[in-house]
Amino acid sequence: MERRNEDGLTEKEFLAEYKPGIYERPSVTVDMLIFALDLEEEETVAELLLIKRKNHPCIGQWAIPGGFVEMDESLEEAAARELKEETGLENICLEQIYTWGDVKRDPRTRIISVSYMAAISKAEHIIEAGDDAAEALWFQVKKQKLSELSNGATYALTIENEEEHIFISYRITETYERQGFMWKRDTEAELLPAIDVDDQEILAFDHVYILNQAMDRLEDIDKDYREQLD
Repeated sequence: MERRNEDGLTEKEFLAEYKPGIYERPSVTVDMLIFALDLEEEETVAELLLIKRKNHPCIGQWAIPGGFVEMDESLEEAAARELKEETGLENICLEQIYTWGDVKRDPRTRIISVSYMAAISKAEHIIEAGDDAAEALWFQVKKQKLSELSNGATYALTIENEEEHIFISYRITETYERQGFMWKRDTEAELLPAIDVDDQEILAFDHVYILNQAMDRLEDIDKDYREQLD
């Protein structure tokens, strides 16, 4: 016997009457952090692929490649498609790292984004800006501790392309609070003014927070690789 709900409907009957428009639908996007690593050096050198946005919002700002998920594709399929459309990269192994859902993270509408990352060899791939990307460039990225706090630490997060004279720097403050069995982390990012630069560059949307999260995962990848060599 088929189970019925409190209205006496079977699942098939319920689905036939279901109206998706009852609930507002947030849009979903994917963002892909592509790192090129040189793990042969004593200290790992990491570069991040960024695109310059061609359209509003955040036109002209540097951003992590990404875009909207279509209704007939999985998150992984959307990530692979958007990465190829905006940078020309394909057949990249992507790891899902976090979901970003701050209500006001995007000025267009309610948008939830799922971030992915990959570590690749720069020499094996050619990048080519396309779709919503006006440019695609590699930036050297570093996250260095500045000071210890009683409940966390501050860091300098720098993004630099020396050839194009682009330098972006943020002060990151991470604090921790125990809540039951778990630790809650709060992160604040402050853009630091560039010296001798007419036009201050920034990262679009909340991409500084997405990058900061990925830098922690990148440190784990570096540590795992070096432990395998020992």
